Amino acid sequence: MLEIEADHGSIGAAPAAPAEDRAAAALAVARERLSAHRTRVDTDPFTSPIRLMALDLKRAMDHGEIDMSISDAMIGRLSTAAFIGRAEQLSAYLGEVDMSANAASIERLLRQLAEADGDRVGAEEFGRRVSRVLYGFVFTAHPTFSLSNKLQQALVELALARDEAARAPVLHEVERLPHGPEAQLDLAEEFRQSVFAISQVRAALMRVYAIVQAVAEELYPDQWRGIVPRLASVASWVGYDMDGRSDIPWTATLAHRLMIQERQLSAWHEEIRALTRILDGDETLAAALELVEARLVLTAEASRSLIDLLQAARLDDGEWWERLARVSRRSLGKGAGRITGGKELAALVQRVLDKVEDQDAARRLWLLHADMAAHGLGLARTHMRVNAIQLHNAIRKTIGMEHAADDPSYRQSYVEAVARLIDEVQPVSIHLGTISGEKATAKRIFMLVEHMLRLADRDEPIRFLIAECETSFTLLAALYFAKMFGVDEQIDISPLFETRIALTRGVEIIAGALEVPVYRDYIKKRGRLCVQTGFSDAGRFLGQTAACYLIEQIRLELPPLLVKHGLTEVELVIFDTHGESIGRGAHPGGFRDRLAYYDTAESRRRFRDAGITVREESSYQGSDGYQYFLTEETAFAVVTRVLEHCLEPVETAPDPFYAERVYVGEFFASIEQFNAEVIQNRDYAALLGAWGTNMLWQTGSRPAKRQYDGASGRVSLDHPSQLRAIPHNSILQQLGMLANTIGGVGRAIAKDPETFHRLYGESPRFRRMLGMVEHAFKWTDLEVVKAYIDLYDPSTWLARAQSHDEDARIEELRELAGVFEQMRLHERLVRIHRVFLRDYMDLARALKEHRRRTRDAGAVPIVVDLEARDNIHLLHALRLALMQRLDVLAVHVPDFSDRHNFSRSSLIARLTQLDVEPVIEILRDIFPMTEPRIQPYDFGVAATYRSEENQSYGQEHALLFDPILRLYGQIRRIGSAVVHHLGAVG
Repeated sequence: MLEIEADHGSIGAAPAAPAEDRAAAALAVARERLSAHRTRVDTDPFTSPIRLMALDLKRAMDHGEIDMSISDAMIGRLSTAAFIGRAEQLSAYLGEVDMSANAASIERLLRQLAEADGDRVGAEEFGRRVSRVLYGFVFTAHPTFSLSNKLQQALVELALARDEAARAPVLHEVERLPHGPEAQLDLAEEFRQSVFAISQVRAALMRVYAIVQAVAEELYPDQWRGIVPRLASVASWVGYDMDGRSDIPWTATLAHRLMIQERQLSAWHEEIRALTRILDGDETLAAALELVEARLVLTAEASRSLIDLLQAARLDDGEWWERLARVSRRSLGKGAGRITGGKELAALVQRVLDKVEDQDAARRLWLLHADMAAHGLGLARTHMRVNAIQLHNAIRKTIGMEHAADDPSYRQSYVEAVARLIDEVQPVSIHLGTISGEKATAKRIFMLVEHMLRLADRDEPIRFLIAECETSFTLLAALYFAKMFGVDEQIDISPLFETRIALTRGVEIIAGALEVPVYRDYIKKRGRLCVQTGFSDAGRFLGQTAACYLIEQIRLELPPLLVKHGLTEVELVIFDTHGESIGRGAHPGGFRDRLAYYDTAESRRRFRDAGITVREESSYQGSDGYQYFLTEETAFAVVTRVLEHCLEPVETAPDPFYAERVYVGEFFASIEQFNAEVIQNRDYAALLGAWGTNMLWQTGSRPAKRQYDGASGRVSLDHPSQLRAIPHNSILQQLGMLANTIGGVGRAIAKDPETFHRLYGESPRFRRMLGMVEHAFKWTDLEVVKAYIDLYDPSTWLARAQSHDEDARIEELRELAGVFEQMRLHERLVRIHRVFLRDYMDLARALKEHRRRTRDAGAVPIVVDLEARDNIHLLHALRLALMQRLDVLAVHVPDFSDRHNFSRSSLIARLTQLDVEPVIEILRDIFPMTEPRIQPYDFGVAATYRSEENQSYGQEHALLFDPILRLYGQIRRIGSAVVHHLGAVG
């Protein structure tokens, strides 16, 4: 039993001590016990320190030494410590955050742009260089909203705090706040957070433009007004991502686009009013600005009217449709007066700028014009996303498509059929009513694109992203619909290569489309070829490092393809969708490594040598991504890191990684093979489904749908593809095994250790890729995984029953053993654990050997620091203890009649899998809390009888259902603390 001493007594000796003090004492003793348990491993390899620690904590809970208030306080202390570590990671990740230092770095880079071979370039050339978009920030609503708004702000404030005085009030807030997401986490909240982050990036870019202006005015005093900088773009798909979502109506999608416009127009309106006051002495210029202001007001009012109607959509209400039609006519009719394109607005401001004499006013007008010219009539550009299957379904009947698009027996005939359609198609006209009547998702989205262009900004192109694009046919189908709805000149079709097939065939897919003249002509006319690569799904199916290798192969194969088709004058846009965790492709080394991890020096050299202009884009996913932009300091720091990466000279030294083609190819093929085997292993699906994502709060608006397998209560997960990438990775994080990053690396190394060690020492590219593996290795603990798995071991529960003397305890433990015997999960989970353990042992041996070889060079062990290790081990042990208490309570669920659609055994099984809230809701319905109402009439006699069928089950609620919910709340709080250690969800 865990003895918690206070003045040399147990916890029972000082019952009046505050819970915080008792929690501190409990944690101090627990750390000592944990250290002692670890020493036992040296003499007893069958010992599990985590399991022993969990057992100690469980016994202390059973004996009342750790009650709910103490365990709450223990979780709070451990969570705060993990949160502090997370803030320190964030601070290191951002690099320099001092505003003046980052401004100086930007100025240095701009002055380098103004030079060539030691001489200053002309104003026109400088203007051309700064007008290029080098990088795009893309904001998505991936479900990583694991922190409340206040906690997000506290995290960044703590990362920026430089002394204890500044940290103290923040830490007090961190200790006080519950560690979890916002209570109301819907698309509206995600949109609100994304708008704030986007606004901060835009503000940071305006700081950059101000530096451009100052440098240009100094170097080109007579020509600076004609320079229009861009350098970076901002885009969003929050509200526009339809891949796998059916819960966002078309009215909401269109409303989000108009809201993005309205917010930007409002900001510009305020700036123009201020400038009008400054130019009050020049009536002509002031009048010109007042005209711009009036046009802005008309445009904003038209958007607001449509937004209000779309947000109050009642698609079955004729009166609502009549109002919508009236507003649509007013917005689109001749003489409406609204601004229809960003170029028109920028031109109006440019006319005033050309004539203004006041230098201060000219500088402000220049910045306003730069902002408008760079981004059009919106706070962010638009990225729509659909799935390839949605396009296939939309065109299937039109071409008589009865087989898969990539079926070798039909593939070419389908391509030719859709190519003919593209040649022959005539644009159709549509209105808002047409959108509502269309059932095919892909067609409806193209209709939305058409209306976004018509109602918001006809000049700003829309990116059309296609998930799971595995064939050229899909790109041609998208072009067909783009031409049908008249948007082919304003839409950039972009395949997403993320599945195993797509990453293997990526360049082949693009090449196939370019072989079709009509598609090649479309690319030439657009002047842009867009490609999207993804790390999330790719990482879980191929392994994170193998996915990175294949993504780079696509980049390296694109230059010769574009040269072959005479497309070197076309801008190449590569959008790398990765998240903020290593499980989704974010390098842990910092922003410099993050950018160089996918935008490699080798690929940059090859694009440069082929004369190809490249724009890089990457995504910032959910609040884990938005955290970088919560303050002006951090937002400007990120923009500075991005421009440093894009504008610093490319590394020219050859990397041996690219010379070792055979070894490197087989190394990553081995990793891919391992992960392919694991993905097809039904035992792995069982591991992912054992608790699912139930250890975590819901972190996004996407509905979490689960199915159950009859009476067993087991989560029905037959294949990992049934999970999306973020929940998949989140489960691994919570179990202490970052398998999608380290899986297969040990096997790959074991094939040829000597070559591995040599390349690891000589190749910067290889070391950067292995940096992901080293980080994942640090946070992977197979002993922790095994401790969770053994919760399902019937033998363990029977052994514990055997050690008890109380009949009641014996019976509940034996019943639990029976529940787990029936579920038959343990043997499956142990088998998959052994698969990972063998591979982990090979990796551990290789990394240890590499550190031994490089010890003289200052290499340090790849381990988590001791304090963080103790913290996360105690979190796992505490959660294991809480889960065991919950399991024991679960077998006390009373039996109930078979008139209900559930069996007692199935509900108990679901509780052991932490599917708590739905089960408790069911139990509360079966065992209601309130007495039935008796008819309040005088029947002439008094009734003292109460039917057993109608009794209140207050005792079950108080002693069973409510405690289970409280335990589950603590379990999920621990999930948040585990995320703090790893720095991001999934």
